Amino acid sequence: MKKLASEIFFDFKETGLFLELLGEDTIATNIAPAENCKKGDLVFVDSLKFVDSVAQKQPSIVVTHPDLKEKFLGTKELSVIVCEHTKLAQALLRQKYTDRNFQQSEWDKRHPSAIVHESAKIKDSVVIGPGVIIGKEVEIRDNSVIMANTVIEHNAIIGENCIIHPNVVIGYNCIIGNEVIIGSSSVVGSEGFGFAQDKNGKSYRIPQIGNVVIEDRVRLGANCCVDRATYQETRIKAGTKFDNLCHVAHNVEIGEDCLLTAGFIVAGSTKIGNRVITSGQTGILDHLVIVDDVILLHRAGVNKSITRPGAYASTPVQPLNDYLKNSVLVQKLGDFRKKINDLEKKIESIKEIPKG
Repeated sequence: MKKLASEIFFDFKETGLFLELLGEDTIATNIAPAENCKKGDLVFVDSLKFVDSVAQKQPSIVVTHPDLKEKFLGTKELSVIVCEHTKLAQALLRQKYTDRNFQQSEWDKRHPSAIVHESAKIKDSVVIGPGVIIGKEVEIRDNSVIMANTVIEHNAIIGENCIIHPNVVIGYNCIIGNEVIIGSSSVVGSEGFGFAQDKNGKSYRIPQIGNVVIEDRVRLGANCCVDRATYQETRIKAGTKFDNLCHVAHNVEIGEDCLLTAGFIVAGSTKIGNRVITSGQTGILDHLVIVDDVILLHRAGVNKSITRPGAYASTPVQPLNDYLKNSVLVQKLGDFRKKINDLEKKIESIKEIPKG
C-alpha cells in the first residue's frame, strides 16, 4: 500500500463514506492500530481515549469521527479524513488496500495434483490448489479460489469471486453464490440427521436428497456444518456471516445479513428472519419461526417461536429486560428464603398465643 490521503478520499467518494479531507496531503504505506502506529501509517480513531496517544506517535493519516476532528487539526504532516462510521471505513479500506490476495499463491494457477473431472466447467481465472478434487459436471465461475485438499462433489455450482479455504467439502448438487467465503474444514451439504425408529428403538436412516443453497456474500467460519435438506433445500440468504463451529440442520432457512457467533446451533426446519444476531452458544429448536431483527444473548435457548423483534436471553428464552430483572432476583434468593423462614416462625408463634 502506498496512497495519498487525497487518493483514498477519491477512491471512496462515490460511497459517501467520507465527509471531509483536512490538513496536508500525506502518504500512507500501511494501516496500523491506534495503539501501535508510526509515521507512514494510516490509523482509525473513534474514541477520545486514543487521541493523545496517536498525536504523539505522529502517523501520516487519521480517519476519525466529526466530533474528534478538531483534536487533530493543525498537526504538521498529517491528513485528517472525517468519517461518520470509522469501523465501516476500517473494513472497507483494509479490504481494498491490505487484504490477502487469494489469487496469488505459491502454486501454479491449477496445481498438477488436483483431480478435476473432464466434464467440470471451470473458468480460466479460477485458482485450484494442491490435492483438490472436483467431480462430474461441477461449475466454478470467474475468479474463485479453491484451496488445498478441498472436495467438490458432482453437480455443485460455485459462483464468482468465492474463496474456499483448505479441506472444505461441498456436497453434490449444492449451490454457492458469488463472493462467498467458506472457512477451513467446513462441510456444506452434509447429510441431514433423519432417522425412523421401530418398536424396538432401532434407527433407520432416512436418505436426505435435497441440497444446500448459499446466497451471495455469505461467510462460513472454520468447522461449520450445513446439512442438506430432506427433499428440497436448506437455504442461507445473502450477506449472513457465521463464526466458527456453527451447525445448521436440514431444511433450515436463515435470512439476510444475520450475524451468528461461535457455537450457534439451529435444529431442522426452523426459519430465521433477516438481521438476526446471536451471541455464543445460542441454540434454537426445530420447526420454529424467528422474525426479523431479533437479538439472542447469554447462551439463549430458544424453545418456542419469537414473533416480535427485540433482544432475548437465557434458557428458556425470555425478553432481555425480564431476564435482567430475574437475574437480580435470583442472586437474592438466599435473602428471600431467610425472610420467609423468619415470617413463618412469627406466624407460628402468633398461633401459639392463647385466646382471651
